[in-house]
Amino acid sequence: MVVTKNPEIAKRCRVMRLHGINRDAFDRYTFTKPTWHYEVIAPGFKYNMTDLAASLGIHQLKKAWTSQQKRAKMANIYDEALVDLPLLLPPKAREGDTHSWHLYVIRLDDSAKISREKFIEQMAAKGIGCSVHYIPLHIHPYWRDTYNLRPDDFPCALAAYKGAVSLPIYTKMTEADQERVIQAVKELLS
Repeated sequence: MVVTKNPEIAKRCRVMRLHGINRDAFDRYTFTKPTWHYEVIAPGFKYNMTDLAASLGIHQLKKAWTSQQKRAKMANIYDEALVDLPLLLPPKAREGDTHSWHLYVIRLDDSAKISREKFIEQMAAKGIGCSVHYIPLHIHPYWRDTYNLRPDDFPCALAAYKGAVSLPIYTKMTEADQERVIQAVKELLS
């Protein structure tokens, strides 16, 4: 979904969403006179949703704020519980903005006595799945090889990546689930 107040951006999105075609494909079936002619005016994509995906999305949108509020509460619990550990907590939203908290990414700092990889392994051994969001583009084979990039070409991105760990945060997570994650993190980093 794209939301914009700019009519030019909206027009461009409509073109790019369906193969770069200059008119809505369904207009051809709703007008009373033949309107079959269309042109591909840009190298577009197929970004239109299926009806089923749109139906699911409409119902998910009804729960969006409730989900965001639950995730924000969970993020606050993590923030309070993990504040004294050798890690950087995720940044807060700026004043007037809202953080989605679709991820809760901590960054192990240099004083942590465990590597990021070992931390993730140990969390998995405790039955807690963690991930890394995101691997910087410049170290992925396509970008690295196409543009002859080296990991140290972007030192800030690389440094953030090397310590990044995404802790579990999802709306079906119970308080007990979150407490188990917190205790495991504390055990590994204290």
